[in-house]
Amino acid sequence: MTTRTVPAGQLGRGAGPSGWGRGRPQRLTTDLVRVALGLVVLGTGVLIARRGQLSALERDLFRLFNDLPAGIMPAVWVVMQLGNVLAVPALALVAVLCRRLRAARDLLLSGFAAYLAADLVKSLVGRERPAGLPVGAVLHEGTVGGAGFVSGHSAVAAALAAAAAPYLTRRGRRVAWALAWSVALARVYVGAHLPLDVVGGVALGWAIGSLVHWVFGVPSREVPPGRVEAVLRRFGLPVTGVAPAAVRARSSQPFTAVDDRGRRLYVKYLEPDRHERDRLHRMWRVFAVGDVKDADALAPLGHQAEHEAVAALTVERRGVRVPSVLLARGGSGDAVVVQEYVEGRPLDELDPAERTPGLLHQVWSEVARMHAANVAHRDLVAASVLVDPAGRPWLVDFGNARTGATDDEEAVDVAELLASLAAAPGAPCDPVALVAAAVDVLGEPAVAAALPSLTPLALSSETRERLRAEPSRLAALRAALHARLDLPDPDRPVFPPAGPVARVLVTLGCAVAFAGPVVVAGVGAAVDSVGTQGWRWLGGAGLLAAAAALARAAAVARAADRRVSVGRALVVTLVARNVGLVHGRDGERLARARLLELAAALPATAHAATVRTAVAGLAAAAVAAGAVVALAAVDGSIPDWRSPTAVLPAAAAGLAAWVLAGAGQLTARRGNAEPLPSTAVRRLVPRRQQAALLGWVALAVSLEAAVLSAAVQAAGGGVPVLAVAGCYAVLRLVWIALPASALPGAPEAVLLLLLGTIGTSPAAACVAVLVTRSLTVWIPAAVGVAVDRRSHPATVPASV
Repeated sequence: MTTRTVPAGQLGRGAGPSGWGRGRPQRLTTDLVRVALGLVVLGTGVLIARRGQLSALERDLFRLFNDLPAGIMPAVWVVMQLGNVLAVPALALVAVLCRRLRAARDLLLSGFAAYLAADLVKSLVGRERPAGLPVGAVLHEGTVGGAGFVSGHSAVAAALAAAAAPYLTRRGRRVAWALAWSVALARVYVGAHLPLDVVGGVALGWAIGSLVHWVFGVPSREVPPGRVEAVLRRFGLPVTGVAPAAVRARSSQPFTAVDDRGRRLYVKYLEPDRHERDRLHRMWRVFAVGDVKDADALAPLGHQAEHEAVAALTVERRGVRVPSVLLARGGSGDAVVVQEYVEGRPLDELDPAERTPGLLHQVWSEVARMHAANVAHRDLVAASVLVDPAGRPWLVDFGNARTGATDDEEAVDVAELLASLAAAPGAPCDPVALVAAAVDVLGEPAVAAALPSLTPLALSSETRERLRAEPSRLAALRAALHARLDLPDPDRPVFPPAGPVARVLVTLGCAVAFAGPVVVAGVGAAVDSVGTQGWRWLGGAGLLAAAAALARAAAVARAADRRVSVGRALVVTLVARNVGLVHGRDGERLARARLLELAAALPATAHAATVRTAVAGLAAAAVAAGAVVALAAVDGSIPDWRSPTAVLPAAAAGLAAWVLAGAGQLTARRGNAEPLPSTAVRRLVPRRQQAALLGWVALAVSLEAAVLSAAVQAAGGGVPVLAVAGCYAVLRLVWIALPASALPGAPEAVLLLLLGTIGTSPAAACVAVLVTRSLTVWIPAAVGVAVDRRSHPATVPASV
């Protein structure tokens, strides 16, 4: 519920009777998350549909709806027309007549794109409709031709619901999606589609509608002043002169007013439909940052208003200078927080000469008193600090505040204010003076705890936008903090330069390891071994590999002393995987420690996390290997051993790759790498966290074994799944215990020999090894290069 100042001339440009503003639309990251989730559901549906067999569950669900009485057909037919392509221009015309031009545009683009995309998917998948399958379909609408997966009606209806959602109230959104799902179920009832067809159609439409919103943005709602005045009178506070305040609010509507005693008031009208209330947005925040930020957003509006008032009153009692709260109430769909109006300017809008060391000391003193009351502001940007004409700082806007705050939450406050002042428009604060004032008032431990949160994703969107224009400001702030706290420079080199010879040798080794199995087996034979159904198994292997990467990232997150998001840990693992190709297993661990230091930890903590992850990896690999081998023995899945003569040429190519990569890594090791602190291995985490760490690593190893098993099945290997998984789990244990055996080429060679020994054909073995290593090593390393170059263009791992 943060407010930002804007020129008065930009106010009041919105709001017709509907309350929808005509200002700049918002582009929300959550829409991209919706696109990704929709495509994942659609892709999974494609893999299942390509299987060519009906599961008992899908058959039973089809019968459940298709057997409903014929008497409801007229009502079903009416609902079903909402998925007809003719509904797209009809609804767009309604939006135009209601003067919702943006909504009309989104409806047209989303609806027609969903219609065309559904036809494309149908032509690629080619699944039969229920009339051509042994499900006893009752064709209430007669025979329908064409392919079944996906349902075009469902895709169009879902796309229209997704496109209209930002322009509707919460109740309206529920109605829109209820109608979209009604269209989907209607297609099952009339016998035109199976349940998987309509689920895939809804996922496709959802993804397309969300993509349109991300491209063009979604609107913001503006509330007429008359409505605010009526709400205040209803709550017993008669006011006059209600007008939009000269501030910009992210999740509330700000107004000024005058009460019956002549006092000027600041009124926050809490937005009932802000995107922070979206559960998917909150899940994304937890994944990417590990922090929801607005923890109270799902509470009723009245509770949110009261929570903000309680936080402000709590810190006011501890001597923090905050505006007095006069009213905090909520009703049916309306809530307001009313405070005394404070004349002042935001801290980041002061001239550099006005941001004196004395003023900065006063600001940090107010922050210290707030934290002494165990309250974290949780959105402490510089605009949340007003400086009155007497030069006194006031803390405002406690909409995201947390009472009973943790040390981590208070540290985020410090990081946010430091970064916001460093990124102030015009001339920012001098980083050295800014850090000095914070350390003088808060002390070194409190400021050191803020250092891990000085990363873009952990900061507010406004601060990120400013830093995106001038990223050097954040680097200068971090450097000033490291210097003041006597910490090592995070940009110090981890390794000496690898040199061109080492890079060439490693690149050649990787190329031979990647291409050797296919060349030996023959490209044609490799492709033929997959077959039509094999591509479904390859898709499953891709999903399993993605799950393994997430499990490994969760393990790295658990290994850290302080909370680290899975998203950050995923970036760490991907980038470190790339570094490990040149500098080996030890280099990968050192790079992971440095990346953790840059993202979420102090140096000793980062090194300790890497040690814990390595130890847990060894233990988990042993547990997974023992469990899979035991299951294979009990199940009788241990095959007869055969001679691997047929795969010896491919294994020889892997051995050659191992020699080249090993020579490259030996060449790159000239000079001294950064040593591992001796205190790292002695740093412990709670026993419950150790168990979680072991569990996540074991899950990652098991999922990687499942990737190899799926790849073997895709190539028609014809060997027991448990036997394949057991081989991989044992080899994984060897690779962790003996790092030299994990160099590029060696895993490929050993896997080929083992698969040949248990009876896999040469072509199938080569395809399985290539797919598995690509999904678990080569592709993650390539993604790590891209992520590192984009996010940390000047960091050491990208330059080693």
